[in-house]
Amino acid sequence: MNRECPECNGEMYYESNTKHFICKQCGLYATREDIYEILERKKPLKKKKSKEDEYLDWWLSSKK
Repeated sequence: MNRECPECNGEMYYESNTKHFICKQCGLYATREDIYEILERKKPLKKKKSKEDEYLDWWLSSKK
């Protein structure tokens, strides 16, 4: 199973006897779990709403 490297976007191949993925370009040697952790760290963090945005949402919402 070939996939894209999370570090350099190079081609990775699966070594079945050690159950690791190896990047042909940068040499990353990682398990499937390690790759998922790297991808999670690279995801952009959700921006916290500012107080102004929260106030605007409140103001525009229906008031009962």
